[in-house]
Amino acid sequence: MISKQGKQKVVEEVGAQLAKHKVIAVASISGLKSRQFNAIKKKLRGQAELIVARKTLIQMAIEKNKPEVKALETYMQGAEILVLSNLDPFKLFKLFKQNKTKTPAKAGQLAPHDIVIPAGETNLAPGPVLTELKQAKIDAKIQGPKIVITKDAVVARAGQPISPQAAGVLSKLGIEPMEVGIELKAAYDNGTVYPGEILNVDEEATLAQLVKCHQQAINLAVYAEVFNSTSMEILLMKAAREAKALSALSGAAEPKKEEQAQGATETPAEAQAPPAA
Repeated sequence: MISKQGKQKVVEEVGAQLAKHKVIAVASISGLKSRQFNAIKKKLRGQAELIVARKTLIQMAIEKNKPEVKALETYMQGAEILVLSNLDPFKLFKLFKQNKTKTPAKAGQLAPHDIVIPAGETNLAPGPVLTELKQAKIDAKIQGPKIVITKDAVVARAGQPISPQAAGVLSKLGIEPMEVGIELKAAYDNGTVYPGEILNVDEEATLAQLVKCHQQAINLAVYAEVFNSTSMEILLMKAAREAKALSALSGAAEPKKEEQAQGATETPAEAQAPPAA
């Protein structure tokens, strides 16, 4: 039990940290082991402060020092911590997303993606494990002193529960398909609360969409003959092509290169001199 003085000290310490940071966030550490949490905390040092305290004490510190972030309390429903930072909320979310660690699969967990055991030689010695592989619907055979998987096997589909047989085989093969980390649930910045699903941006997909929109905007500008720094060059090239095509259709012959060169070398006097008598 924490004494009254101890609780007051925690509230004061959390309040002091709240005053130093512009971005306040709530994150979940559910399923995260102490060793993994400390490793992530070490990596984030200098970029984000992670505060682990009782929910009631965090709420007291918020009400006393930063009541404007009270809306974050709706996201404090389980094993949550307070995250304080001066990073942009989107960069903060990306930082946590990049600092996840691999962990073995447990029976009943939902596969984050299709879990595939590749074909090839394993470090497993022949024995009862061959039966376990068969139970997990993995084609395998004994080859010399080891077991060989004859073809790629999908032991769990994305979003589907991992079977006990598959979890056991993955563990024996040393495959860790799951990721654990600190899940940012919501962040407050300058009067706005950003839920985690908004902060989770697929940068590659977003960039590809922006490129596509830019191309479509250029096409529209050219079609509608809207003149700007981007469309002007394309419109001039288009006009030159159309003029050339129109000239060809009308039967007008273009001057030969030799004639163009000769005309360029003539002096004005030579070009206008009358023929000799």
